[in-house]
Amino acid sequence: MDLVSPQAQPNPELPSDAAAGPPPAGPPRRDQSTRRDGVSAALDDARSVELDDAVAAEMMGMSSADLSNAQGAAAPTLSAADQNSPGALVTGRIANIGTEDVLIDFGGKSLGVMSRAEFGKEENYEVGAPIEVLILEGSGTSGLISVSRKKAKQAAIMRDIQPGLLVEGVITGMNKGGLDMDIEGLRGFIPASQVDLHFMKDISDLIGKRVKAEVTKFDRLDGNIVLSRRKVLMREEAEAKERAFTEMSVGQICRGTVRSVTEYGAFVNIGGVDGLLHVSDMSWGRVSKPEDVVKVGDEVEVKVIKLDPAKKKISLSLKQAKPNPWTHVAEKYQINEKVTGRVVRLQPFGAFVELEPGVDGLLPISELSWTRRVRHPSEIVKEGDVVQVAILGVEAEKQRISLGLKQLTQDPWSAAEEKFPVGSTIKGKVVRTTDFGAFVELEEGIDGLIHISELSDQRVNAVTDKVKPGQEVEVRVLGVDRENQRIKLSMKTPPRMPTPEELAEFAAKRAAAAAEAKKRAEKSEKRRGGITLGWSNGLDSLDPSKFSR
Repeated sequence: MDLVSPQAQPNPELPSDAAAGPPPAGPPRRDQSTRRDGVSAALDDARSVELDDAVAAEMMGMSSADLSNAQGAAAPTLSAADQNSPGALVTGRIANIGTEDVLIDFGGKSLGVMSRAEFGKEENYEVGAPIEVLILEGSGTSGLISVSRKKAKQAAIMRDIQPGLLVEGVITGMNKGGLDMDIEGLRGFIPASQVDLHFMKDISDLIGKRVKAEVTKFDRLDGNIVLSRRKVLMREEAEAKERAFTEMSVGQICRGTVRSVTEYGAFVNIGGVDGLLHVSDMSWGRVSKPEDVVKVGDEVEVKVIKLDPAKKKISLSLKQAKPNPWTHVAEKYQINEKVTGRVVRLQPFGAFVELEPGVDGLLPISELSWTRRVRHPSEIVKEGDVVQVAILGVEAEKQRISLGLKQLTQDPWSAAEEKFPVGSTIKGKVVRTTDFGAFVELEEGIDGLIHISELSDQRVNAVTDKVKPGQEVEVRVLGVDRENQRIKLSMKTPPRMPTPEELAEFAAKRAAAAAEAKKRAEKSEKRRGGITLGWSNGLDSLDPSKFSR
């Protein structure tokens, strides 16, 4: 039934005076104004009932009374033009947040609806809070305006975008030139050179992460957005440095993360600013390579040892953040004491043994064996070996400890004179030959030398003409030098031992020779004339007064 607002029209069949005369009998008629208000009220009531039903359906049975209570403060009124302007950015207040949909009040009985999924992950809106949305479709038969929060954020970015604008988004992929970034549904591009402050081996590590970037270039025609994450990081680093030099002080202990490792040390990030941890400040012990102590990503506790605000440099120390282990070394390690340690590195001159964290001792190559001629420490020990050593010396002020390995066993040369007496005959094996002779192993670790002149009773042109390495030989001991660890050997036929008679005859001949020599001496003293001087009397024997008549 169509309701039409009546208009006062005179009936042509009635006379004019009848039209002007008094009204006919019956119930009094409402005047035109009253009837018009009634029609408008009926239209409003019908629209309100229809709108309430639609709202209840959208909000899963929520009544208009509940909706009125939820709206709270009055929302800005949305003009009729905006209600039917798709793409317009409008602001309203959240009237209700349902399980699936969100109702937005624009005032003047203008209501918008959108899916709850339109909210961003970091958006925490509450009922009554203002929100900016974009109109997708004007009010239809339901009287609800379809709106979008996601598209509103995109439109806001496109409205405000210009070089220098800070945006936030998720890295979605990588291409040949850099990274793709999603900015509320808009595609942005970060060139590889603008991804980080420093060179990144693999920029794909950022895929899936949410980052901030600065707009450097924008083309409205094709919608290309070029971004720089590096500029944001530079700005954040500069701000962090300012805070760091304000808040940090020399001697302060800080916790940071190892960002990179170089051949001379490592850079540790502390509160957004990098400090240098030099290799010499990594440990109280010796460090050959920084990566032996720290690795990228390690959480470390360091001490600030130097601040240079002018150059914006911070020097850090890892070892000074811990007690100095060398403080009590002199009391802890005594001379000749046996201790256990781990071989941490090898050098041509010896091996370094870690006795405790930060305390290394040197095991010289000369102290590895009593008997072996060691050319490199690797012949005796390997890195990682756990060994028992003896303390030979401690210089705590110089952070030096001397160690010995051979001292744990008895020196085989200490009893060499008793084991190999001069003149004894023993068997051995030729271990090597030289131009001047052959070395024979008498027992493990003890070698003796047969000089080429002692290889045979006959003349020998070359040592290998008589003996070869590995050959078993019988030798005679000519001499033992324990201090210099040398034993002289011979393969010559030993001389025949004299008989007692021969020894007596030899003794008699020596006695006779001695008597003859004495007689000649006495005869020489009885010479004619001259002066006989005895050197034992000194120069006094030349006094002229003794010879005066």
